[in-house]
Amino acid sequence: MTKSPTAPAGADTTPATGGPLPRRIAHGTWRRLHRNRRHLPPLAASLVLSGYGQALTHAPHGLVGALAVDAALPAAVLVTRTWRRKGPYIRRTAKFLHRHRVLPTPPNRPMRRAELIRTSAAAAATGALLTVMPLTHTGPFQAPMTGLWWLALTPATAIPWWWRRRIRSVAEPLSAEGRVAVWEAKVGSTRGALPGSKLLEPVDTGDGAWEALIELDGGRQTTASAISATTLIASAYDLPISSIAVDGVPGGAASRAKLMVYDKNPLKSVPVFPGPEALDVKTGIARLGLHIDGGPAQYQMWRPGWGAVHTHISGATGSGKSALLRSLFSIERHSGLVTSWGGDPQEGKSFGFWQDYLSYFAPGVDECMAMLIAADAELTRRSKASALTVWYDADGDLMYGDTDWSPTPAEPLIAVTIDEWQDVWGNYPEALDYAVRIAILGRKVGIKLRLVTHLPTLDSLGTPKLRQPLTAGNNIAFRTTERSAGYVINLPADPNDIPAVWPDEPGVPTSGMGYLKGVEERAAMFRGWAPEPQKIATRWAKRGTPAVVSDEAAEHIGPAYTQWRERLAARRRGELPPVPGVTDDAETTTATTPAAKAKPQKKGSTANAVAPAKANFGKPPAQTGPGFDQLLTATATGSTPARGDKKKAVLAFLETEGQATTGIIAARLGMPLSTVSSTLKRAAEKGEVVDLGHGAWGSAQLAAAS
Repeated sequence: MTKSPTAPAGADTTPATGGPLPRRIAHGTWRRLHRNRRHLPPLAASLVLSGYGQALTHAPHGLVGALAVDAALPAAVLVTRTWRRKGPYIRRTAKFLHRHRVLPTPPNRPMRRAELIRTSAAAAATGALLTVMPLTHTGPFQAPMTGLWWLALTPATAIPWWWRRRIRSVAEPLSAEGRVAVWEAKVGSTRGALPGSKLLEPVDTGDGAWEALIELDGGRQTTASAISATTLIASAYDLPISSIAVDGVPGGAASRAKLMVYDKNPLKSVPVFPGPEALDVKTGIARLGLHIDGGPAQYQMWRPGWGAVHTHISGATGSGKSALLRSLFSIERHSGLVTSWGGDPQEGKSFGFWQDYLSYFAPGVDECMAMLIAADAELTRRSKASALTVWYDADGDLMYGDTDWSPTPAEPLIAVTIDEWQDVWGNYPEALDYAVRIAILGRKVGIKLRLVTHLPTLDSLGTPKLRQPLTAGNNIAFRTTERSAGYVINLPADPNDIPAVWPDEPGVPTSGMGYLKGVEERAAMFRGWAPEPQKIATRWAKRGTPAVVSDEAAEHIGPAYTQWRERLAARRRGELPPVPGVTDDAETTTATTPAAKAKPQKKGSTANAVAPAKANFGKPPAQTGPGFDQLLTATATGSTPARGDKKKAVLAFLETEGQATTGIIAARLGMPLSTVSSTLKRAAEKGEVVDLGHGAWGSAQLAAAS
């Protein structure tokens, strides 16, 4: 005889009834209705219209209401047809509103002829029956209207709706032979994407995923050919681009590639950001997420003994750029070897609460320009200091000049991040000159440039001179909203092909999914860490031991760096303080000369005023402007005029000549044409020069006379 087990002491022995019976019935009914909500619209429409028809039969002027429905139904069909046919937005305003989720996404799925006829017939039949009801005083719940409404009209409308939205049987997964057959017929055939290629050794890896080896036609195809055909391979197997990955093989054989196919993309569930320990300070490599095969997505901050590694990040609004930047800021703050400088033309919208916890934050395009000037000043200081560094070799001999660089707490890596880079150089063309110099020379002295744009193209960078230094580093491309040409990096597929939402879960975004080429040169798709809860993110922002530049460096850089918090506080009070070296005409501060620290003064006091710097017009005027190499040499030696001095040089030239064209001024003063043009435009807005049209400019005397 078996004993029934006794409940432990303190256990609740009350039988689980699930609540009162009516409540359980209501809960079960709601669950079933919600589960089948896609099949309910025809029934719901019939119930609503039948109630309206019953009201028309008893209303004194029901025919008027029926005629109103007769006019509304064809109008609704016409509006639905027009909207279904609508393609992507073309106008700039509509694109902007759509990017910010103000306008719905156009379906771009026109009604087929059969669908239009079926919808029009249902609308016509509904309107006719609703018109007959008040005329015959017969409602939808009275014979013979009951049969016409519930046994004829409703099934004729609901059955086609249900059939098109039925649960289709899941196709059997392809066998190994079937996968090879699809490849031979659609990919490796004469008209396929990779003619002559073969699929070898398809192996199941679990959960409907499989992988295989691609043997390419040696001498005609390479691994890059297979990677560029990723979209066509996905089409051949009738799968979304997010479920296909083509990558190189171990050993780097150029005649082979690896194909990975996933029934359910593993990047859909990415772990939450693990924290600042994602950085290995010995190698300078950080883990920013996972590749589609589960491998870590590696991002290099610096190479020990080599220097800083620059970065280009691109992607549309909502693609995951800001979340990635916040992860990088957290890693850098807790490393003790990196000081984070961040510039945001959107006044801090992209960085959020991080704007108060960066070592230097620049809100707005003016402040971003000042940050570039500050980074350039520190680059010059570090270059001169490294040339005078003393050390002893293995033989004990005294040596000058340090060629290797690795971050230390005393001289940390400076990571200069500028979001919406196209807005900065669009307002200040001379920002391109500073960015190119930092990208080329900053590597050796530990100044890292991280530019963020919307598209991975040269047009978004502003100059081809940034291509080589950026492509030699980390390149991250998230989803884009339009197709583009002229990629900065060789991507395995167009980022526009990355879906905005997961195909099996509409409304769930794919933010953070893209391509990363850096340490490993991998072509497989990756996804950044899932954002952590805000309460944890703010703790990481407030804690840690962030590195800072030395007092000597801060004094050399000047008020653009030392007074940024005061300017930020003034902006928050509604003021617009002048930006040193940018909007203050740089009368007291230059990019290459340390600025004296002025003590706080009372209003009207001049005791601690800094004397205006003497104009430095650089080299004697030349017949032609300097080339890029000359520009680098001149800037490195400190002979290029600072920003405010450039303006004074331009105005002084016009005062002497009376009038001249932009090209002549640029050639005679040895300045970039874009710098002279932007300087003259701003001077014309202040009435300091006059625009004579067709590229000609007049002096202040002409401006006063006009």
